[in-house]
Amino acid sequence: KANFHVIDIDPNFRIADETESTLMKLEALNDLFEAQYEKESNEEFMRLLESYGGNRDDQRLMDMVLELYTFIQSSPWPEEWLNQNTEILKAEGINDFGDTIWGKVLLNNAEIELTGMKDMLERSVEIIKNAKGLENYLPIYQEDLANIMDHLSIIKNEISDNKWNMLCESLSNNEFARLKSASRDADKDKQEEVKAIRNDVKERIKKLKNNTISNNSEELLRDVRELYPQMKCLSELAIGLSTLYLEKKKKKSAMDFNDLEHYCVEILTQRTEDGSIKPSDTALAYREKFHEIMVDEYQDSNLVQEIIINMVSKADENKPNIFMVGDVKQSIYKFRQARPELFM
Repeated sequence: KANFHVIDIDPNFRIADETESTLMKLEALNDLFEAQYEKESNEEFMRLLESYGGNRDDQRLMDMVLELYTFIQSSPWPEEWLNQNTEILKAEGINDFGDTIWGKVLLNNAEIELTGMKDMLERSVEIIKNAKGLENYLPIYQEDLANIMDHLSIIKNEISDNKWNMLCESLSNNEFARLKSASRDADKDKQEEVKAIRNDVKERIKKLKNNTISNNSEELLRDVRELYPQMKCLSELAIGLSTLYLEKKKKKSAMDFNDLEHYCVEILTQRTEDGSIKPSDTALAYREKFHEIMVDEYQDSNLVQEIIINMVSKADENKPNIFMVGDVKQSIYKFRQARPELFM
C-alpha cells in the first residue's frame, strides 16, 4: 500500500477471500462466453468449441479457459508469456520437427530410452561371451546393439538438419533377427536372462516407434500449424477472462493473492529496451532497507517470487544477502509452477 501511486491502484484495496474471488471469476467467465456468442462472425471460437467443448454444453471449454488463466498466473507477466508461447505454434522457419521445443523434449526422452537399451544390450553381450553354449546368440545381439548405436548417433549429430525424419526412418527399419538355437549344454539361467533383456528392448523400441517418434516432420509440423488459430483463440479467451475479472475486482476495490504478486513485480521492476529487467527505484530503496533476506521453503518458489526476491536483494551487486532454506525433495507446489530447480 505504501507504493500504490507507482502503479495507480486504489490505496484502500482489500484482499478478497477465496469464495468471493471464485464467484467474481465465474461471473467474468460467463460474461466472456456470452459476449462470444453474441458476435455475428466468430468462426475460430465456434471451431474451438466444436473441437474441445462437450457434446451437451460449453462447460469443458470454459474449464479449459479457467485452467489456462490459473496456470499463467505463475508467470511474472502472464499475458506476455501466453502470447509468446502461442506464437511458437506457428513454427515459422522450421523444417525439422526436432528443432521445435516439443521435438527437443521428445528427442531427449528418446536418447535417455535408447541409452538405457544400449546398456542393457552391452550387458547381454558380456553375459553371452562368458556363458556356456550361447555363442550363436552373439552376432544377433551385437547387431541389435549396433542398431541402437545408430539411433543414438542420429540424435547426437549436432549438424544434421533432418534429425527427426532420419531417426523416424531408422527406427522404422529396426528389425530384430530371429535368434539361432543355443547349444544343448547352454547355461539355461543365462540364456533366459539375455532373452528376457532382448524382449524388453524389443518392447521399448516398439513403444518408441508407436508413441514418441511415430510420424515424420512434415506431418507433425502441419498438425502443429493447424492448431495455431484455435490455440490463439483459446489464449485470447484466457486474456479476456483476465481483463473482465480485473474489472470486477476494481469495482469492489478487491485483489487476490496473484494480484499482490504481480503488482509487486510491477512496482519493483523496470523493463529495458531489450526486454531484460532491472530493479526500479522502489526496489533499490528496499535494498538499502534490508540487511538480510531469509526465505523458508524455497523449493516451492516460482518465477514470480524469484524475481521479487532478486529485485530487493543485492546478489547482482556482488553482495549476496539471501539465506534460503528448503529441500527439493519436499516440493509440493508444482501445480502453481514451483521451480525446485532454482535451489539446485
